[in-house]
Amino acid sequence: MSNFPYPILVAAIFLFGCLAVLHIHRRQQDAQRDLPQRDEYLAAHHQQTPACLRCTSTDTREFGLHEGDDVQRIVACKKCDQLMYRYRRTAAA
Repeated sequence: MSNFPYPILVAAIFLFGCLAVLHIHRRQQDAQRDLPQRDEYLAAHHQQTPACLRCTSTDTREFGLHEGDDVQRIVACKKCDQLMYRYRRTAAA
């Protein structure tokens, strides 16, 4: 093996691994922020009730944009986990 110090190699691999994880997380958050509002989603896909475009399921799950009880909600398909739309919750649930 080369004369490169082993602790520096381990630290560099750890650093680049952390940066990769943060980059992936940031891309997911940006994708969630760029989702259309519920009314825009329904109008764009000519639907009365929201349904997944990938698997046509109407079962959905929702979660907060930043944390679990956030007023900005993200809705995804429960069956295939496809992100669908976002909305703002008006009253605390």
